[in-house]
Amino acid sequence: MKLYFAPLFLLFIFLNCTKNTEVISEDEVQLQEQKWKKQGIIDYEFTSQISCFCQTDYTLPKTIVVKSNEILSVNGVDCADLEYETHKTIDEFFDYIEERQNQNPVIENLEFDSIYGFPSYIYFDISEMIADDEIGYTITNFIPTK
Repeated sequence: MKLYFAPLFLLFIFLNCTKNTEVISEDEVQLQEQKWKKQGIIDYEFTSQISCFCQTDYTLPKTIVVKSNEILSVNGVDCADLEYETHKTIDEFFDYIEERQNQNPVIENLEFDSIYGFPSYIYFDISEMIADDEIGYTITNFIPTK
């Protein structure tokens, strides 16, 4: 009976030691970025929600307004008045994805908007050995303006 369970046990250990990724190729990311840039949208707004082991107010959804490819406001507050918050434009999200992919993450999950090509979901866990390094972004309610 022990011989029957040994292969299953080894398979279980092997599967738990392999990289758990849902990797989208760099080529696919580039295609989505080209699709985004082809739209020529520089004025838009969207809702961004961060998922991480952070303070609750940091993870609440925020409305981001972008004008001329620069963040104008977050939840109606002028960016010049925000001290410690970091938010990204769509172009900066593409830069972020490239930066994180270059770090060979253990887990990577990316989804892109089918119409505009912007990333609608981004999740990376760079290392299994580091607690709380996981971070995700969900982008919803995208509206081109102007």
